[in-house]
Amino acid sequence: MDQFEISELADWLEANHDALLAKTTLLPEAKVAAAVDYLKVLAHPAADYLNMLQGNYFREESDHKLNLLDDKAPVAKLEDRIMVNHVDGSITEDKLNFTYNHEPVFDGEYAAAVDLNIVKYGLEVIGAVATTGHLQTVTAALSPDAVLTLLVAAHTFAQWQKA
Repeated sequence: MDQFEISELADWLEANHDALLAKTTLLPEAKVAAAVDYLKVLAHPAADYLNMLQGNYFREESDHKLNLLDDKAPVAKLEDRIMVNHVDGSITEDKLNFTYNHEPVFDGEYAAAVDLNIVKYGLEVIGAVATTGHLQTVTAALSPDAVLTLLVAAHTFAQWQKA
C-alpha cells in the first residue's frame, strides 16, 4: 500500500458499491488492513486487532471516541462505529483536523450499507490528504478509534458477505 492506493481503494469501493452489496464482488478486507497499516496510527499491525479484547484496546490505545462496552469481547464484535467525515487545516503547515461522527450500524439488525459507507468514505477523506506525502501529519491527526473502525467495519462487512 502506498499514499495513492488509499484513494484508489476508495474509488474502487465506490465503483463497486452495488456489486459489493449484492455480494457478487467481495470486499478486499486485506487491502483495508494494508491501508490501516500504511497510516501507522495503530501501535500494532492491523491483523492483531480483530482478536484483541475490547478492554485491552480501550486501556492501551483508544482515544475514547468509540463506546467499548464489553471488555471481554474481541474488537471484531464491536458494534460502535466512528466515521471519518471531514478534514480541514493546512497540509503545508502540517496542521490537519479530521472530524468524526458516530454511525449506527446495529439498529435492530446489521446495516451492511452503513459499514460499506464508513470504509469507503473514510478512505476517501483520508486518501485525499495521504496523497500529499505528509504521512506523519496525517498519522498524528487521525483518531486511533476511527482507524480501528475501518478495520472492524471492513471485517464485519466481509463476514456479512460470506453469510
